[in-house]
Amino acid sequence: MMEAMEAREGKTRRALVLGGTGYVGREVVRKLVAEGVPTAFTYFRNQALAETLANETGAVAYQANFQDPQAIASLFGALSSAGFCVDILVHAAVVSRHGALSETTDEDEAVMHAVNVSSVRRVMQAFSAQLGGSSADVVLLAALDGIAKIRANTAFAATQAARLGMTYALAKELGPRDVRINLVLVGALGGGIAADIEPERLAEYRRYSAKQRVGEALEVAAAVSRLVLSNRWMTGSVFPVTGGL
Repeated sequence: MMEAMEAREGKTRRALVLGGTGYVGREVVRKLVAEGVPTAFTYFRNQALAETLANETGAVAYQANFQDPQAIASLFGALSSAGFCVDILVHAAVVSRHGALSETTDEDEAVMHAVNVSSVRRVMQAFSAQLGGSSADVVLLAALDGIAKIRANTAFAATQAARLGMTYALAKELGPRDVRINLVLVGALGGGIAADIEPERLAEYRRYSAKQRVGEALEVAAAVSRLVLSNRWMTGSVFPVTGGL
């Protein structure tokens, strides 16, 4: 696949995965590397896991705190200094909260908005600026919360709905530059942010899923890989990886 893609593009493609040490993010890193794509990824606190993933795959790890408004600029500055210009971007970094409206604090909301929403805008500004007219592919990941009619934390749901709106807007703005932006809508999984979901709510997901089970990070990574490596026409769209929920 990659040889044909490189011949079409006339260059070697390079990828950046935000949230690369997360449950889904690390499988995306592994999948892209397995497809022959030089890959960089970010992590926040888990340096040991980042080092393990880097040693396993050969991908390059960068520490980034997306609550810091300067984090994205610093990240792309480091990538530029390394001569690593990316044309594949996967945003898998997310902060979630569960619980009732009355339990959500201003700090909870601020952290989720910074990581789940503001970092998308900042990274797209930096990413599109360094493309230099090259074709590119972007995948944003979002949970069902705020997009499907399910029980959800209000503040978290708002950030996931924002990712959907940003997908639509970015696709229209950057489409003329041959930049494709799609949203992978992720159902309940066997780890990651789903690990904090109440057991009874997780049971509901299983009951109403066409597959009668939760998903796996590998299944999401396969969908992401397909979108960024094989797709040339689909943009501004939602790719549901939800098990038929």
